[in-house]
Parts: sequence; C-alpha cells; structure tokens
Amino acid sequence: MKKVLIVSYYFPPIEVIAAKRFGTMCKYFEENGYKPYVLTTKIDGNLGVDVGRKLELPIDKKQIIQIGSDRTNGEIENICAKSFVDILTHNKYISRTISAIEFGWYEKVKNNINLAELSEIDIIIATYPTMGALYIANYLSRKLECPYIVDIRDLISDYSETEKGYKKIGLLDQIIEKYILDKACGIVTVTPGFRDILKARHPNKTFCVVFNGWDGQKKEVVNVSNENNEKYIYYAGSLYLHRLESCELLIKCIAKINDEKKERIKLIIRSIGPKKLDRKLRNIVQQNGMQEYVSVLGAADERIVKKEQRNAYINVVLSTIHEDDRALMTTVPAKVYELLITQPPTLAIVPRCSDVGRILHYTNKGMATVAEDEIIDFIQKDCKRYTGNKNVNYFTRKRQAERLCNFMNKVLEK
Repeated sequence: MKKVLIVSYYFPPIEVIAAKRFGTMCKYFEENGYKPYVLTTKIDGNLGVDVGRKLELPIDKKQIIQIGSDRTNGEIENICAKSFVDILTHNKYISRTISAIEFGWYEKVKNNINLAELSEIDIIIATYPTMGALYIANYLSRKLECPYIVDIRDLISDYSETEKGYKKIGLLDQIIEKYILDKACGIVTVTPGFRDILKARHPNKTFCVVFNGWDGQKKEVVNVSNENNEKYIYYAGSLYLHRLESCELLIKCIAKINDEKKERIKLIIRSIGPKKLDRKLRNIVQQNGMQEYVSVLGAADERIVKKEQRNAYINVVLSTIHEDDRALMTTVPAKVYELLITQPPTLAIVPRCSDVGRILHYTNKGMATVAEDEIIDFIQKDCKRYTGNKNVNYFTRKRQAERLCNFMNKVLEK
C-alpha cells in the first residue's frame, strides 16, 4: 500500500469546513490503496470565528503529526523574513502568500519534523489555504525525494476583497504562486472554474477536479417536522463582505414578501463570525426595519445546525452578486454539497451562471439568482419544484476520494 502525507493547517477535531475536506476523505483512502498520514498544527487559540472541536478523527492518532500552534506559529525566527513581513504590515499590504503565519509554521516544521519517520512516504498533498502548507510540501518533497501535488480550495492570487484601509499585492502573490505550482507534479481544484483559471496560467500542468462533496454511503433525504411550525429561511456559516451584500439583497426581498402578503417569512442567520461583520449585518437588518423577522444568532453545535437546516423552509447559500467577480463566481462553498441531501431546497444568492448555479441545476436541488423577482418567486412558490435527482449521488466524499487517489496514481506513474 502506498503512503501519502497530507499537509493541512486545519484537521479534525476542529469544526471548520477546511478540516472536513481531508478529515472526511482520509477514511476512504485505504480502500483506494493509500495509507494517509497528516501533518497539521494545534488549534487552541482564537481563529476569529466561533467554532467547536468535536469532529471525529478519521484516522489513527499515530498517523497525525502536530507541529506548532496557532498561538505561536506567527512568531518568525528568521530576521530577514520577519523584517519583510513587518514592512508589509506597517504599510498595510495584504498578501495571500506572505504572512507571519505562513513563514512561522514553515519554520517550525523545518526545525521539528522527523524526516526519518517519513522516509517511506510516496507522495505529498498540500492543501491551500494556507500557503504555509505549500511551502512545507515543497521543502519535504526535496528532502524525501517524492512528488507533491497542490490541492486548491481557494484561489491564491485571484482575489478582490481586502479589509478597509489595506492594499493587496497581487503581482507578488502571482509570482510566488507560479513558483510553487510549477514545482508541483499535479494540481487538484475543488471546482471546474478554478481549474480553468489556473490551467490558463499553468498550461503544462496535470489537473484534476475533486469536489468537496457530502459524506455517506447513499443519498438520504430526511424529513424532520418543524416543532414550532415556523416558516423560516436559513443560513449557517461565516460572513465576508461579499456575503453581507448578497444577504442584504435577500433581506430586501423577504421584506417585500412580508409587506405584500399576510404570511410572515423569517430569516435565521447562524453566524460563526467574524464578530465585526456580525455587527455590520445587524446594522443592515435594522436599516431595513427587519428586526422582527431576521435573527442573527451565534455559532452552535453541528448537530443543532443540521437540525435547523432540515427544519428550514429554504436553505440559503451566500456569495457574490457580481458576475464579473471571476474568483467568487467559480467558488463553491462546501456547505452546498451538504445541503444536497437535506429535504429543503437551496437558494443561492449568486448569478445563475456561477459554478454553484451549475451544481444546483445539475442536481435539481435549487436555484442560483441575483434577480429580485426570481428570488421572490422562488421563496413564494418555485422552490417546491426543486426536489433533487440521482445526480446528487455523484458528489459523495467517498467518490471524490476515489477520484483523488486515481489522480495520485497517475502522478506517480509519471
């Protein structure tokens, strides 16, 4: 059996979407010919979002290597690297490839990893974010003389949002991205859109799309009665500036429905933060006079969230409302796949031609739109048409793990 080392900053038991990708697929690796080992870090500090730490470990603890901690990974020993990061920070530059966390964790791994224990590793997978995982994979690939592939869950240099008052340095990110990806023996992306963007930039690379997917052996549609007989639309997850914009559009549509009809539809938002965006969202609710109908709640245990999703009238996915935002148009939040096996339909606030829109259309499990009349029609009546089809079963984590292992076989054959 071949051995694969997965370098991932996030891994169970922490309950974040980033931990679920390999935290779920790992348990299907051995049946596809790979024994997985994981190199990660300890998460015990403040991530800026409110999350639990109860995800089940998919593999034996002996196969998991933890180096560093999110509390200390930002401490850089290299004077030159530290000075460069300090200059960027002082001048309010934002980079996806250079930060204290990226360099600090990379340093800690270099100084503390036991290479002898990894001498039998056949291939390495580095998952982005974070960039530190890619630096580590590149280093270990040279030391262990084995290939590495890069798993892209988010585009590295293609991003538009920056915190107010900060500037991005996209050109530097592109240069570093090119260097790291050129060294890789293969690139895995989570969406076809990501693949197409990167393929134009790296035409000689071998690509594979491995979706995030939902976990289980078969499609399960669960019908849970709504205990309070409340008709509510539901969103659970983190907030970003672009999601606030799409959420405001949804709130305005619900306000119109409630003004025109006796029926009162509520929106429940279960946010894991960041808290400053929670405050902005509450301001938006207040500005639209929707305090009675929109509830912004804090994080909850995953079991509670799943129950609230099953009880919802409609589940919501928030993304960009701008069709020219190439990066976000090709992004598919992992929760999209998990919602495929809940009974309520999914309404995605994102243009119809997005990758999210294509998946919902392919599975007949919902609709993507940013048109007010279509959002209102979906909420009032059209949502009943979206009951799902057999294509939902294509997106199981088990099937995606098989795709990834087959791709690793091809890389090793070369």
